[in-house]
Amino acid sequence: MLTDTEKDLCASRPNSVSYDRVADLHFLGNYVRRLPVNMARMMENAHDWEHLPFVHASSFASIDLIGEGPWGWRAKIGLPGGGDYQLLDLIIDETRHYWVSTVFSGMGTGTEIHTQATELSGDEIEVDVRFYLPEAPADKTVADFVLKYLKDQYRVLYDEDLGLMSGRQSALDDRMARRDEPPGPASAFIGNASELDPLETHLVETQAGRFCVRRWRDEWIVHSAVCPHMLGPLNEAELDKHGNITCPWHGYRFDVATGQNIDAKCNDLTQAPRLIERDGKLYLD
Repeated sequence: MLTDTEKDLCASRPNSVSYDRVADLHFLGNYVRRLPVNMARMMENAHDWEHLPFVHASSFASIDLIGEGPWGWRAKIGLPGGGDYQLLDLIIDETRHYWVSTVFSGMGTGTEIHTQATELSGDEIEVDVRFYLPEAPADKTVADFVLKYLKDQYRVLYDEDLGLMSGRQSALDDRMARRDEPPGPASAFIGNASELDPLETHLVETQAGRFCVRRWRDEWIVHSAVCPHMLGPLNEAELDKHGNITCPWHGYRFDVATGQNIDAKCNDLTQAPRLIERDGKLYLD
């Protein structure tokens, strides 16, 4: 919930990038990095506020959306450790592949992170992340400390984002390849039941899709390995004591027995094939 003061702050925020604003800020330094992803995935990632507390758990404990649109998004961010928060917005200039993240309340108020993404090739971009403060730090020692902290944080953030963006592109490529092929059966030999590790998730590729085979309550079960929201890798999700899994990208939860999306935020899981045990061997059919 927002206080009346926080609501007023949000209402006063612009929904477009002000390029002239940097003249009134103190430039602290920058972080430049090449990323082996295309521009579509990078811009998609900039708009994607939901992934922050799941992909970047060391930097974001929670996020409550205040508003979003083609202009970007605005949210209340919970910080790790409990208690501290930030009101933050990320304003995007889609045409120029430029975005600005601003803390406008809470810890770090006034900090602005300006990012310019440049396409180097069809599958490589460069990001120039520029750090601005409302005023210069007290001395060089403080400035160096803050700059190192921010550069280290963004190095980790882009390490984590790279996994999401690359995984997302791979999942899209896989889906496109399957669409170009004639429909096939979901049948597959999994292995000898006695030799399969009951503590592991076994990923099975079939012509009909990708599925997970797991041990649950003393029996083998099967469910889709692909999150219907943004194709997240459900084979990386752990099964909880209730028989639910949580997508590691955006936290969407599913009941593996029924395939139902518990949060009612997206479609249910793709129906899984039957799991058959015959002569000590496991098959999908």
